[in-house]
Amino acid sequence: MRALEPWVEEITLQRSDVSMIVLPPDPATTLVWRINAAGESDVLIAGPRTKASYHSGKELPVCLRLRIRPGQAMPLLGIAADELVDRIVPLSDVCTTAAGLSERLDRDHPEQAVAVIGSHLLERVPRRLPERFELIGEAVEELSSRRSVGETATRLGVSDRYLRRIFRQAVGLSPKHFARIARVRGLISENQRSWSTAAAGAGYADQSHLIADFRALMRVTPAAFATGRVPVTNC
Repeated sequence: MRALEPWVEEITLQRSDVSMIVLPPDPATTLVWRINAAGESDVLIAGPRTKASYHSGKELPVCLRLRIRPGQAMPLLGIAADELVDRIVPLSDVCTTAAGLSERLDRDHPEQAVAVIGSHLLERVPRRLPERFELIGEAVEELSSRRSVGETATRLGVSDRYLRRIFRQAVGLSPKHFARIARVRGLISENQRSWSTAAAGAGYADQSHLIADFRALMRVTPAAFATGRVPVTNC
């Protein structure tokens, strides 16, 4: 659904049983439609995740995820992202008009659910957005490219304090925490062979800095994560 592209960064569909679910820290808010093994259907909102979590697998015949671009959740959901941090709530708790939405989604044709969900979300978007939302998008790009908070504020022509305030409300995290998560997510998306080389390429002071930051956000060391030695929680 092309109309969702400015708002939704990634759409994934899972239709199988998985042995383990790895959820890295994530600055984005994600809408999830799932059907469990009992055939029960629900639509959830998963807010920004400040640290990684690891769960034993479960059977989900359908699990559709729409990862909303950081900073774009508020216009779609009508709620500030900082109210959703580290929370998973039914979409109907955030948007009363979403009651009954899951019943309109066809489990036999989950691909069509994107259009149904997308139409529901886009109906809520105000015709005119405050100028700060454009600024938030620019800040996300700057911080993702490893600019400091001070450099980002200067480039955008605002004060550090103002940037921190509107960024936390729109994204759910402080600019600094967002940048830390973006950097660690970049590391785990690549097959690292040398952590010292990775540290230099990702802008860490040294390998020790990388390991400390990785462990704080992923809850394990890089070596443990690479070999699957993670603290799994039973769902």
